[in-house]
Amino acid sequence: MSALGSSINLALVVLIVTSVVGTAGATMYFQQSVERLDSQNTELRERNEELRSELESTREQLESTRTQLSELNQSLQTTRGDVSQVSENLDQTEQQLESTQSELSDTEGELSETRDELSTTRNRVESLRSEVQSLEDDRQELQESVDELEEANQELVDENDDLQDRVDSLRTQVDNLQDNIDDLNDRIDQLEDDIDTICSQWPADQSRPGACS
Repeated sequence: MSALGSSINLALVVLIVTSVVGTAGATMYFQQSVERLDSQNTELRERNEELRSELESTREQLESTRTQLSELNQSLQTTRGDVSQVSENLDQTEQQLESTQSELSDTEGELSETRDELSTTRNRVESLRSEVQSLEDDRQELQESVDELEEANQELVDENDDLQDRVDSLRTQVDNLQDNIDDLNDRIDQLEDDIDTICSQWPADQSRPGACS
């Protein structure tokens, strides 16, 4: 009878020790899991903040680029107006040149017919020739201005295309960053749910990790 009692007592001791060891092991496992998930949650929150800052910076760059694009478009419109005005001036100058050349031809004909007006006509011819040369010079300068404005206009068109490509690229970056933020938010929500689940299963007689507070 005494041997039976001793056997029962020994079995109870073994059972209690096994239970205590198992509970301690489970407690340590749950605590490590919670701490690991809490660390991941913190890292993801920090990454989320970094991406939010990067998104804000990208949005500011996009707004600045849009402003530059608007200013460039206004400048392009002004340049086109200048080209049109210079072209009109060139047409008028060419018409004046043709008119002056015609007048010069008529005056030279009068010179051969009227010797009495030779001196006056020669002066008139020289004056008209000088005017022709001046108009030729003006036409040349206007033509050079047209060429320069057309070149500047092409440069503005090219710069406008480059800025539009930059806007499209920044828009794509914004969309990608927003997708990353959405994915991180979903991951944070999942981790918080995992922490809540672990904390709800935490033994009442064990100290709770900081993440469960």
